[in-house]
Amino acid sequence: MVDDCMEMNIAGQVMLLLTRLGIRDAHSLRVYREAVLEAVSRQVVEQGTLAPDAMQAMIRQQLELLEASLRTLPDRTRARGTPPSDTAVAGSPAAAEVPASRNRRPSGYVPEARSMEEKLQVEREPIQQLLREDCVRAGLVDKDSAERLIRSMTGKTSADAELEIVEHLRQRLQDQVKSFIRKAKGGPWSDPRTQDDLRRDIHTARSVRSVLMMSRQVLKEYQTWEKEHGRHGILGLFSPRKKMAR
Repeated sequence: MVDDCMEMNIAGQVMLLLTRLGIRDAHSLRVYREAVLEAVSRQVVEQGTLAPDAMQAMIRQQLELLEASLRTLPDRTRARGTPPSDTAVAGSPAAAEVPASRNRRPSGYVPEARSMEEKLQVEREPIQQLLREDCVRAGLVDKDSAERLIRSMTGKTSADAELEIVEHLRQRLQDQVKSFIRKAKGGPWSDPRTQDDLRRDIHTARSVRSVLMMSRQVLKEYQTWEKEHGRHGILGLFSPRKKMAR
């Protein structure tokens, strides 16, 4: 896992990247910092302990992916430092720069206002990235299903859209667990009480990130059980990588 020192390093680099792109609000900083931290933590779990140089290279790669994703967002207006959401505080540097830039415009210029849908799109971007990448890798959705879920978010706030998506992902994870238990004759959850606890845990998940964490925990428990019992051939139930490679 990522230690506290490395976590602070990631937070600092994400803040520098967002500042360079004109994103200054605390909400976006928190969301994107957590996204990068989770991606790096996942790779550390998959690859094991890494040398400092390899860890830094991994962080740079994630930051490059984040920057590429942010640059595709509509009407970001980075030159004026406009935040990507409504959390900008009056009197902040971003707000102070806007009148000056307006004064430099030719007479009759009307600044282009960001539509509500564009603002909502910016807020939904972290969830959409999780769907396209992490959820597909975890086998919770395939690429086509991820795109359908993303299209269904149009016109909705990030919170409302996530509730509907989480319900879909929870059901998908429940189906995966049922199929696994049936094929593996219980596996690490052969006790009915353990199965009930797992179902309750899945039902209590309220965010895409929470469902992803549970999916990874389920897979980790299976892998541990497989090593102890020498069973093979069911890992593909949770990981779509072999299917995607065909």
